[in-house]
Parts: sequence; C-alpha cells; structure tokens
Amino acid sequence: MYELNKQENRTMIKIAICDDSSEFDEILTYKIENALSKLIDIDYTVASFTDLDTFKQYYDNNRVDIAFLDVMVNDKNAIDWSILNMRNNYTQSVFMTSYPQCAYNLSETNCCYFIIKQKMNDEAITSALRKALKNTTQKKNDMTIVKSGNKNIAINFNDLVYIETFNNNLVLHISNEEPICIYSTLKEYEKALPPNFLRCHKCFMVNMNHIISFEKYEFKVTSGNEIPIPPKKYSKIVDIYKDYIENI
Repeated sequence: MYELNKQENRTMIKIAICDDSSEFDEILTYKIENALSKLIDIDYTVASFTDLDTFKQYYDNNRVDIAFLDVMVNDKNAIDWSILNMRNNYTQSVFMTSYPQCAYNLSETNCCYFIIKQKMNDEAITSALRKALKNTTQKKNDMTIVKSGNKNIAINFNDLVYIETFNNNLVLHISNEEPICIYSTLKEYEKALPPNFLRCHKCFMVNMNHIISFEKYEFKVTSGNEIPIPPKKYSKIVDIYKDYIENI
C-alpha cells in the first residue's frame, strides 16, 4: 500500500485507488494530486492498493470518501466485489476499465463516474473528482465548500467557531486557521448552517459547541474571543443556549 498525505489540520478527504498495476497507481495518484491542486483548496490522503483483499482491510477500518476502482483487479470483478463489500452509500466510486464489456451492473453500485482507461486524461479525472466531491459534500452534513476570492475552500462546520459580518461580507472564524472572508449575508448563510449555530447578535452567529462560558453580555468561545449579546435579548439567547446544552 502506498499513501500520500496532504494535510494541514482541516477537513480531510480520503481517496483510495485499487488497480493491479502499481505503475498505474502511481501515475493516477500524481494526476489526482495535480487535479485537486487546481480544483479546490482541500486536505486529502491518497492510498493505493494492487488487490481487492488488501483494499478491503483498509476500507473496513477507515473512512473512504472517493474510491477509484479498476473494473478488473487480478481477474476479480470490482463491480461485483463492491456490491458485496461496499454496502454504505457514502463512498463515491469511480470505476475505470479498458474493457467496457465487463461493466455490466454499475447501476447496483454507488458509481458516480465511469472512465475508459484509453480516454483517461486530466479532464476526465478532474470531472470525476468534481462530481465525487459534490456528492460527498452533499452527503456529509459537517462539510461545506465556500468560495473566497478565486479559491474554493472546504471547511468543516465542527471547526467553525463563529461568524461575523464585516463590510458587507462574512468572516468565518475557524479553529487553528486564518479567518476566511466570503461574499454573503448572515441571513442568507444562516440557511446552510446546522442547528448548533445560534444567531446571538445581528452581526454574529456562534457555534454553541465552541462556547465555554457566558456572562453579561457575551459568550466566550474556544478561540478566546468574546461574542456580544444584546442586553435586550440576553435572557432569551442564554435560554436557547442552555436548552441546547441540556438536550445534546
């Protein structure tokens, strides 16, 4: 098994490759790394395998977000294998083959993209990754992609401490990261947030999982910042927070 890590303590996408040619695995790993660097600012790992049994051991003990699978691996049909062994509907499968006639039951798998190896260029790999990342983001409730300037950045809602408005933009304050500025309104962005985010001020939303204390008239959060609470709404806001803590 070969594994490439590109990580900076942020949301992690885990990619696996299974093809019986180690040379092909290395080439595809390079192409995936190159495509991701142009497609999105995200942390990832790429693990490669040359047989389905070894891949299964890894799959059973690790989350796999995207799997690039050769249809035929050492005379085993990976489509048939995936129907039996990849029972969750979370992993996005990208099937690859030089023999399309072997891909007869893709509809029974969680296939998000199909590539003929003879046509596997950079554009095809980028398209496959874009589709898989989109599906992964939709299915993974704690993950989202935001656009900041020319970058598309993946963030984890669990790491988002609080949000504030600034000059008609939003500033996302993330644990152990530089703040991210995006073009949106708090009212609009609030619709995309999970229920653990509390609108405690007209200019602030706070992740209640990151609140460590409160007093008149502010929350203190894990980043050390103090989030204001309007005096007129203090009792109501604190009651919402207390109710959340008592029921999680």
